[in-house]
Amino acid sequence: MTYFVLFLGLCFVSGGLAVAYNPPLYSGEVGLVLASIVGSGWLLSLGVSFMSLVLFMVYLGGMSVDYVYSFSLVADSFQRL
Repeated sequence: MTYFVLFLGLCFVSGGLAVAYNPPLYSGEVGLVLASIVGSGWLLSLGVSFMSLVLFMVYLGGMSVDYVYSFSLVADSFQRL
């Protein structure tokens, strides 16, 4: 069980690094989803199931809105500032 929790922690950190160090927005979104799922699983393994659900819904939902907004800005060929 200890190795499983350490593996989840390592995956969580690598997902966070994927968000921070990937300039393409699509790769950052994959890292965000990975970090959110693994972070929820990490809390679930510690026995905090409600907080795990709250983290998954709020963090993934809130950050996905930011990424969709960024996608729309990048895809728009006629940007007006």
